[in-house]
Amino acid sequence: MKIVVVIPAYNEAKNIENTVNSLNSVFKKIKGHQLHILITDGNSPDGTADVVRRIMQKDTDVHLINEKKKAGLGAAYIGAMDYAFDSMKADAVVSFDADLSHDPEIIPDFVKNLENGVQYICGTRYRKGGGIPDEWGLHRKFLSYFGNLFVRVLYFKSGLSDFTSGYKCFTREVYKKIRDKVKIHSGYTFAISGNLEPLRAGYKIVEVPYKFKERVYGQSKMPSAYIIGAFKFVVSGRIEDFLKIRFARVFAAGGVGGVFQFLSYGLIFLPLIENANIINLPSVSILPVVDKVFYPRFLVSQLLSIEIGLTLSFLVNNFWSFGDKKLKGLPLARGYVKNHGIVAGAIVIQLITAQFLASLFGINLVLKYLYQTIGILLGLIWNFYFYKKIIWKIKK
Repeated sequence: MKIVVVIPAYNEAKNIENTVNSLNSVFKKIKGHQLHILITDGNSPDGTADVVRRIMQKDTDVHLINEKKKAGLGAAYIGAMDYAFDSMKADAVVSFDADLSHDPEIIPDFVKNLENGVQYICGTRYRKGGGIPDEWGLHRKFLSYFGNLFVRVLYFKSGLSDFTSGYKCFTREVYKKIRDKVKIHSGYTFAISGNLEPLRAGYKIVEVPYKFKERVYGQSKMPSAYIIGAFKFVVSGRIEDFLKIRFARVFAAGGVGGVFQFLSYGLIFLPLIENANIINLPSVSILPVVDKVFYPRFLVSQLLSIEIGLTLSFLVNNFWSFGDKKLKGLPLARGYVKNHGIVAGAIVIQLITAQFLASLFGINLVLKYLYQTIGILLGLIWNFYFYKKIIWKIKK
């Protein structure tokens, strides 16, 4: 198996030779595979490329890509990986920091996993045996730990402990699957997307713990804009993942219906029926059987606004949530009638919920909206179940 360690470098003249020597020392422990080092220099003014060229005169397994200008971390990795897989015919690559922050001693573990058929292996600082430098300041420790924790909470079922790790190993197959999705990112966002996209593609990820080391020379090159970009990426990506789930789409469609229900209630039915009382209803009535208060004007206003909301949510569900089973023409009309039969249960849930809560806690404008919101959420579960069973039939 041909494995290429790819290293983006910028102003690493003082570090790069030590990094190459450390890697070569580890390579001696790995038998039966070809191991190469590919360094991409971002036109460093400190002469990093010259140091690499000097190394290459003695070591033919070291290779150099010299960018005309610094293109950023993501572009450097993509360019190096393209070259490794397409020109060097690599079977797998390892992404590695030029400053030796990544511990090369776990590369043999990466290789063993490759031999066992694992296609994506990720170094982790957040499992037993891993760690971050004690000398890091509180600010950097906070960003590292809580930034990673934030992503883990969003993707809690992934089993991945270190989403921001840039130390990873993957095969040609994985790279071809994720390349176009990760190439647009840089910095933290590139590291996170490089860990998320294999998960989304269905690959099993194995983690290997390592202790992250502080660089000896130079300074970290991670601008704050990268962190902000990473935050936007993980949040928007999680929303995108959520909306791919059918229940989430039904939830969103219900939200559209809920908005129009509230708008029609507040702008039309509240002023006309409850305030102006154009249909001459009492504001409060006593049910003689159960001796409970209920609110006829609120009830009628709620019914009419629900009708507007459910019509809008039905249309959104038909053309989006269940777009793969979209109804047209007469089936659409029949589906609309069936929809009323189904959501009758949800309507009853809404009405009973609102009237029950009003009888317990009283009523004012804010509480009316609150009661309706609770009823909508409870009715949504009912709707989703019967939507799948009756209107847009989905077989398991």
